Amino acid sequence: MTRMTNPPLVLLTGINGFVGQHMAAYLLHQNMNLLGIGRKISCPIKHPNLHYISGDITQSAVLTQLLQEHPITHIIHLAGANDVSASYADPVQVLHTNSWCTLHMLEAVRSAAASRIQGFLAIGTAYEYNFQTMPVKETSPILPVSPYAWSKQIMTSFMQMYGSVYGVPTFIARTFNLIGPGNATGVCALLAKQVAMMEKGHLPPKLVMGNTAVQRDFLDVRDAVIAYASLMQLTAAPFGQVFNVCSGTACPISAIVDLLQHYAAINFEVAVDERLIRPNEAPLVQGDNTKLRAATGWAPTLSLAQSVSDTLDYYRSLL
Repeated sequence: MTRMTNPPLVLLTGINGFVGQHMAAYLLHQNMNLLGIGRKISCPIKHPNLHYISGDITQSAVLTQLLQEHPITHIIHLAGANDVSASYADPVQVLHTNSWCTLHMLEAVRSAAASRIQGFLAIGTAYEYNFQTMPVKETSPILPVSPYAWSKQIMTSFMQMYGSVYGVPTFIARTFNLIGPGNATGVCALLAKQVAMMEKGHLPPKLVMGNTAVQRDFLDVRDAVIAYASLMQLTAAPFGQVFNVCSGTACPISAIVDLLQHYAAINFEVAVDERLIRPNEAPLVQGDNTKLRAATGWAPTLSLAQSVSDTLDYYRSLL
């Protein structure tokens, strides 16, 4: 692996999202120059090294213009549709946003900045795998079951094609379940938000949730963005490689509940709502991060307890 010696100009899509804000904070802390793009009029992050542009990258001309007007050297593509349930109702939209939008980005890079772009990282999902054998490796069988997961698998294929055929330095971070402070939509965030509202008296002391027995590979978002930054800076071919971004361990959802009960300022009971249990839900999801560690030297540093505690504090701060 070769590291850059000069600060790059990184184009970060989806900068206003849960992961995007953590990604921006980390890159700026590393003294990198950042060009962020999002649909909102303004960005909550203010920094002299950050230039924010309000725009919609689903419009192919937007990225072409950005590449022509700014000396972008790297791209971290976080923007996309990530609502699994909504993807069943509108598969065309999720495919357009996640797959075809990435294709247009790749083509814009090929035609407008092929010699300048040193790294293009896109974010996939663990749910591209079929979860028949654990832990899941990058070589494990692929079998998406939702339109969302299919959109990410198609995106991955586009990234691999442009890496193989055109030499675009593409890499894919196939990410497992992210948790941590911030406005997220995952199970930890949903449960921590309920607890924070209970503490303030906005909800009765009853934590409503789905299946507590399923086991997931949880990784703190602050560890994940360090992995993304490391992958962005890879220069070794072959391009189009997939890397699992995960903790390498799995724990039941009940472990998060236990931690919330430990950190909560009140006592609460737990109630399972059958409507929140997803059909055909994999009982165990666990990834193998050996390839990522070997390529970058990365390793997770934050414990599940720290992630849950910080997530609860985040939602407390909003009330």
